[in-house]
Amino acid sequence: MVAVPGVKNCYNIFMAEFKFPDKFFWGAAMSAYQHEGGIFNCDWFLWEIDKKLEAAGEACRHYEMFEDDFDLAKNLNLNAIRISLEWSRFYPKDGFFSGEAPDHYGAVVKAMRARNLEPFITLHHFTNPIWFAERGGWADHKNIDYFVEYVRTAAQALKNDVKYWLIFNEPMVFLFNAFVAGRWPPGKKSLSAAYRAMENMLKAYCLCYEEIKSVYKGSETIPLVSFAQHLRGFEPCSLHNKIEATIASWRDHKFNGAVIETLAKKGYLDFLGINYYTKEYVTARGLFGRECLKRHHKERKNFLGWNVAPDSFYEILMRFKDYKIPLIVTENGTAEKDNALYEEYMLAHLRAMAKAIKAGVDLRGYFWWSLLDNFEWADGFSPHFGLYEVNYHTFERKPRPYSATYGKIAEDNAIEL
Repeated sequence: MVAVPGVKNCYNIFMAEFKFPDKFFWGAAMSAYQHEGGIFNCDWFLWEIDKKLEAAGEACRHYEMFEDDFDLAKNLNLNAIRISLEWSRFYPKDGFFSGEAPDHYGAVVKAMRARNLEPFITLHHFTNPIWFAERGGWADHKNIDYFVEYVRTAAQALKNDVKYWLIFNEPMVFLFNAFVAGRWPPGKKSLSAAYRAMENMLKAYCLCYEEIKSVYKGSETIPLVSFAQHLRGFEPCSLHNKIEATIASWRDHKFNGAVIETLAKKGYLDFLGINYYTKEYVTARGLFGRECLKRHHKERKNFLGWNVAPDSFYEILMRFKDYKIPLIVTENGTAEKDNALYEEYMLAHLRAMAKAIKAGVDLRGYFWWSLLDNFEWADGFSPHFGLYEVNYHTFERKPRPYSATYGKIAEDNAIEL
């Protein structure tokens, strides 16, 4: 199409524009173990060795390059960044506290503030100190106080620069992989251990919620505390199969809703962090059903075989409309082989958000996973989720084409529908 001076592009004339709410957070998310590099005192480091997995090693060297990375975020017009703190940096050995950790993370959040990036801080993103794991980890209630002590220390160190806290990232994902499937450390397959660990993490969350509020007492800043819950759509593989429908409903309640409902009733959610990637079709195989991995459903699958389902994203957002709790999408993203598919995925999900906001959902922010390509746990470095591609030999960052589209949406605080 040839541009005519003084005449608007005909395509744009007929495109409706949706403006997001004022002060909407446009961000990108990262985590310590997946991005920082050089973390050797946590259970995932030993797990990689034991299971002969690809090692995180230097990861993206974000620990050293955080200021450069925040410049990259600012270049995309972002106004928020979500990171996690590494517990084993604060307490590398049982009973030993390292003052280097609060100093480092203090510099990190100040670097965010200097660039007008709102810090969102996650306190537990899957990894645990080795000594904590050796004491029985989350399956032993005696260990709760160790986590509370770490959270108190972190909140005291960062309270002058941090308002938004996420105590846990995706606790149900952690519990399932660690204690049911046995794919993550400690590698147990025990429903009783899974239940104990869930109860202990719930109790730890409530104690930490109160602890953070206590640390800020008398401060001008009122902290907002929550957690990031992985939510996915669950549907029966066969539309008219009642058994599969029942299993899908049960999985939806246990995986998606139970923890949120418990904490909402207690009044321990200042907002709700939502991580969404995909929809799962459920078959009636096994005790709790299984995910259908065949390719006979309508959705396109991404690099990891996940169903691309923005309609399910919209339904999940609508589900929490009546909770009277602000929502923030703390993770959403995809790994693809074709660069063009990143933008397709992103735009479809942002438009689902716009539709939900128009329907009355109190949605206040969105974080793409991730700012950089990174270490994706048992999948290693093969999946690429980054707005910026990372060369793991030189650690050079290179923007992917779709990042410019995201940057323009963030700058305009608007999207064409």
